Amino acid sequence: MHIEKERVGDVVVARIREKRITSHEASDLKTVLLEMILDESENFLINLSGIEHMDSTGLGAFLFGIRQAEQHDKDLCFCEARKKVKFLIRIAHLEQVIDVYDTEAEALADFGVS
Repeated sequence: MHIEKERVGDVVVARIREKRITSHEASDLKTVLLEMILDESENFLINLSGIEHMDSTGLGAFLFGIRQAEQHDKDLCFCEARKKVKFLIRIAHLEQVIDVYDTEAEALADFGVS
């Protein structure tokens, strides 16, 4: 799993550098998300701009990350999803569960980072 991490203010920004998130990558993604959430940071932003294709197991990995963040009283959101990924979230009726911002800057601003 290729992910670049950067701290911006009090937010850990992770940019996923995989074109596909399917059953082959979902397990690794869950591990990465859990490691991030168990970190001392409170706020996490996952940039999805590099993902061209994702299936339901990839979506499940994101839901796992959201549940883990909630259990540890931390915030996890997503940004810059491509149309296919947004469509998958929409057809699964998860728009209310998965916060996806249009841009990384918009998400960081919502975290209070300028």
